[in-house]
Amino acid sequence: MPKDVRKAFLEVISLFDDWKLLGGPARAVSFRKLQVSLSGVCDLVQSYRNEPLSENVHDQLWYLLDDRRTDLIVQLTNDPSYATGARCLEQLIQDQRAEDKRRQERAA
Repeated sequence: MPKDVRKAFLEVISLFDDWKLLGGPARAVSFRKLQVSLSGVCDLVQSYRNEPLSENVHDQLWYLLDDRRTDLIVQLTNDPSYATGARCLEQLIQDQRAEDKRRQERAA
């Protein structure tokens, strides 16, 4: 797995955590002279099925999962690969988007 892909995924984890805490629009990641969405990086990383997560990345993903997300915890426990980590993070991103939309609708 290329180093720049690993770096972009780690940045997505950090940006997601900030987005979840601070709200507002999700930021993009600079990747190979492009601005890529959080989901776009997850899509890219999912192709690395046999690449085990580094301990640092695994720990940061684990931190994002709360007790309500037992489905994702089980997935990450059973297959601690970058592909699984990307699928789990993508689900968290989709959940956050839905939560943001609900907040906006309540505020309107």
